[in-house]
Amino acid sequence: RDPKLVKEVVLTNFSSFLDNDFLVDEKVDPIFGGNPLTNKGDKWRIRRANHTPQFSSGKIKNMFGLMDQGGDRMIKFIGDQISNFGSCTIDAMELAAKFTIYNVSNCALSIDPRTFDEENAEMRVMGRKIVQPNFYNGLKQILIFILPSLSHILTVRLVPTEVTERFRELIREQLQYRKENNIVRNDFFENVREYKGQKVTLDEMLIQIGGLFLDGFATNSTALTFMLYELATNLNAQQRLAEEIDEYLANHTGNITYEVFQEMPYLDAVVAESLRKYPPLGFVTKICTKAYTLPPTNDKAEPYTVQPGTPVVLPLSALHYDEKYFDEPHRFDPTRFLGENKRNIEACTYMPFNEG
Repeated sequence: RDPKLVKEVVLTNFSSFLDNDFLVDEKVDPIFGGNPLTNKGDKWRIRRANHTPQFSSGKIKNMFGLMDQGGDRMIKFIGDQISNFGSCTIDAMELAAKFTIYNVSNCALSIDPRTFDEENAEMRVMGRKIVQPNFYNGLKQILIFILPSLSHILTVRLVPTEVTERFRELIREQLQYRKENNIVRNDFFENVREYKGQKVTLDEMLIQIGGLFLDGFATNSTALTFMLYELATNLNAQQRLAEEIDEYLANHTGNITYEVFQEMPYLDAVVAESLRKYPPLGFVTKICTKAYTLPPTNDKAEPYTVQPGTPVVLPLSALHYDEKYFDEPHRFDPTRFLGENKRNIEACTYMPFNEG
């Protein structure tokens, strides 16, 4: 819980704490088992090297137009709901899921998932099978994240077999379609087809494309849901954000571009503050891979040697809600992440997606 010790683990001596505390058999659960989050040692290094180039700023910029289409579809959906029903209630969590699934499906597989047109669109149903709040999914997540050894023995799958096989089928169909029609797009699918000039195997494409769906849908839809909630309950923040967006759009002839998003400080602060209050993971558990002596954090403490195989828990939510680092931590205040306030945040006290 001491940010100096957290920094030792995730940055200064990361080589002694390489692995996350997951035991997932890639043969049983190829998508989650192949994710860099669950990989260890050399496999982690290779997968990370494969994944990182797919998320360069240039490649994200190339995909921005596809995501902009998702925004247009969402705005039309909201407008249609108001036109059809007048005063109506829209489930923010379902809206966020429709939006994020549309984006990852469009970028990863070049398909329209029809999430804004059909209540039970195929990709939305697959998303529900993975993360829909229910007893079975809750039990799976407890086993995977808190009791990994038991989940490994019981061969628990985060991604159901039918979802994995459907993704494999969709990738085959897309490969065939692009080959027959000589199609090349600036999307994620095209980016992962080759690595260092070599064609990537179908299994590796499944890991990367399925991983984008899992990571891009589950965490982003949750983050967006909480952000919408906080904006709905903090009207001053909502008004200030709307004014900033209007101002920047007016300065760019009404066009939403990748560059415009980079220039909006209050939008960035709203997202950051929402992630502070509601990080996608409440904690991260690292496994010591090489004996390391943690330094004492005060005059009364003794150095402590962590032995290989020992789990080390990083309590992300606890740090985010510690009054030593964030004044009135339960209050939604985006100004924490503006200007000098942002620069004064102590290292390793704000880590919504871990650090290092």
